Amino acid sequence: MKKIGEFYKEKVLILSVNQLKSVELPDKNGKVNIVKDLFGWKLISGKNIMECSSEEEARYLKVFIEIGLKNVMLPKDHKYLMAILQDLEKLKLKTDEIIESYLQTVFDESIKEKVRNEVYMEIVK
Repeated sequence: MKKIGEFYKEKVLILSVNQLKSVELPDKNGKVNIVKDLFGWKLISGKNIMECSSEEEARYLKVFIEIGLKNVMLPKDHKYLMAILQDLEKLKLKTDEIIESYLQTVFDESIKEKVRNEVYMEIVK
């Protein structure tokens, strides 16, 4: 199985600087939600609210907030973003399932979260 870090390098970091936008991400604070309102798409993590230009952008950034990254490169080309998004989400879901299978015997939620964060930092390298 491909790691998220490998996917990111192969699909995102191969793009030129002109095709990418650096995005500062808020801290993960509980569940991360995507909300559509009158003004567009928002990504909500605790009390942090981040404006997004599309649902796909919000979904892309949500993956990286949930992983715990502070900064990520975002493809500017919306069609390209849509093309890679489903694979990224599937990879994240599969990774979550594997991590959770190992954490089933850990009952302390703070320890679970700490281990989860440590594992994600390793696999996004």
